[in-house]
Amino acid sequence: MHSLLLAVLLSATVHAAVDAPSQPGSAPAAAPAPVADATQTAEQVQRYYDAAKELHAHFDQTVMTAMGTKKRASGDVWLKKPGRMRWDYAKPEKKLMVADGQTLWVYEPEDEQAFKQDLRGTNLPDSVAFLLGEGRLRDQFDPSIEKTPPDGLAQPGEVVLRLAPKHATSAYRSLLFIVEPKSGAVTGTVVFDQQGGESRIRFSGIETNKPIEDARFKFTPPAGTRVLKP
Repeated sequence: MHSLLLAVLLSATVHAAVDAPSQPGSAPAAAPAPVADATQTAEQVQRYYDAAKELHAHFDQTVMTAMGTKKRASGDVWLKKPGRMRWDYAKPEKKLMVADGQTLWVYEPEDEQAFKQDLRGTNLPDSVAFLLGEGRLRDQFDPSIEKTPPDGLAQPGEVVLRLAPKHATSAYRSLLFIVEPKSGAVTGTVVFDQQGGESRIRFSGIETNKPIEDARFKFTPPAGTRVLKP
């Protein structure tokens, strides 16, 4: 599966668990709360995930390559269990990622092309299976508290939870979840790929468990669109 696509799926996995106030896009770094326990924090995230069925939020994404190149993007995301999601990229160019639980589409209107992925019967990574409502974080990842998170990642009072996959994958090395320790709300994610790059996502204006119409997760390629498959 395409690494950027997987990064988006991983981020969606976490933020189906979020019910937190809006967070600014950047802030000074902060040390994790010393009382934080990795196992308890992971369980708090799991409880949020179990409770949240629908979510809408604004997102800001920064993708950094191993060579130091940065790309920024922003837009809105809608999530609805089981396995439905819609990522509307507004900047720097329009792009759409949408899944109805059976089929995943990545649509690039400027290039008049769309990528189609059948989710049924696919051997998905543990992290993506978690998005679809299967499994538990502690069964799939080894959690630990990141004592020295990258500069500018956490905001004051937040905990940075590192999740190392128990089963090796070529798509990524590890994940970071930025967590509000008292509630367990996740306010940001970082995906580290195998090439030394990373993808950071921050969410704001988060709303959970407000009805989202199923039609938002349907997609039909416009006439003339070139459809590509794995």
